[in-house]
Amino acid sequence: MSSIHETRYGTHELRWRENGRPKSLTRKTVGEAEREQERIDRRLAEGKPVMRRKDVPTLEAFSIERLAAMTHLEDTTLAGYAQLLEAQVFPFIGHLPLVDLRPSRLQDWQTERLEAGAGPSSIGKTQVVLSLILKKAVLPYEYLDDNPVAFLDPPGYKKKPHRWLIAEEVEAIRMWYLERDDIGSATLVSMQAYVGIRPQDTLARLWTDLSTRPAGVALAHELSVTTKNVDGKILPGSKTGEHHNRRVFVAEAAAEDLELWRPHSASVFVFGRVGDGQPWSKSNYDNWRSRHPRKGKDGTKRRPSCFKRAAEDLGLGANLKPYDLRHTFATLAANAGWTADEIAHQLGNGTDVVNGVYRHMIDAAPRPEQERRSIDDYIREARGIAPVAREVATA
Repeated sequence: MSSIHETRYGTHELRWRENGRPKSLTRKTVGEAEREQERIDRRLAEGKPVMRRKDVPTLEAFSIERLAAMTHLEDTTLAGYAQLLEAQVFPFIGHLPLVDLRPSRLQDWQTERLEAGAGPSSIGKTQVVLSLILKKAVLPYEYLDDNPVAFLDPPGYKKKPHRWLIAEEVEAIRMWYLERDDIGSATLVSMQAYVGIRPQDTLARLWTDLSTRPAGVALAHELSVTTKNVDGKILPGSKTGEHHNRRVFVAEAAAEDLELWRPHSASVFVFGRVGDGQPWSKSNYDNWRSRHPRKGKDGTKRRPSCFKRAAEDLGLGANLKPYDLRHTFATLAANAGWTADEIAHQLGNGTDVVNGVYRHMIDAAPRPEQERRSIDDYIREARGIAPVAREVATA
């Protein structure tokens, strides 16, 4: 074990033996020496190496190294992580050696950032990134004994409730596009609401991914989801590794929408870019969902036939996002009696996510002995109502 000795300069020297060799380091005050002694003795007792501050990287250096090693993540995800660290971490505690990242120091950092006006949501996301990085500082590097982020309470903030539309509201949006002869956008809305896969999965689909197989008397339509669209690049897999290669259900009504759109697509992709048939880029998708006015060739401002405009015109609110349509599929599936595992497979989520968001709906879904309605039943009924260009109550 280590011992503390006061030097003639008024500082305090810690001495210990490691692997049979004498080691030492100095601290200015007795309090600092005692805290360091506690750390040294604990590591010696656990058979771990005792590292000096100069041997330990700073939080910023270690974070940059770890981000570079996360090659399994998309570039956009890594860019988001780096942006959070550069805005909320590096200027404030990035200079600290990893061994100085005690829970109390991180608690001070959290408090200071919140008092400075940083959003609780941003700090909460930053703590998630920090936790991923510092987990590696525990193992395999053993710079830390414990992950200090684990001792922090996440900053309190109220999450926005999940938004979804009922089938009649989805049909109102579809009809809004069809009235403007935009069959492609109407079909994209149908895919998002009635198939439920992520936009990046939808925008990577080829026509050859769509297949039909016998299922009793009727025909069941399936879609193979093996790739994703990342800013116009088609990459293997989907967002979650667990569901890299999966086949998902396509409702009969959604399959009919796809067949109506097929002669107009002029691309091997179900949703190829107008003109060259190439995959949509991020800016293409952002333009489709945007509600901001744009200048036409004559210099006058015009409002494009985009998703946000459709939502506003129909009274569905300016904050509605195309991604919210995934929740529509999940609610329809729950009402049709799908299990949490089945919904999770279709959405490409973990079952725990589905249970957390839709458990109350799944519990209320029809039991086997009760009369069930299919997803197609709900869509057909909504298309019989076909509300167009009227204010629709939000779900």
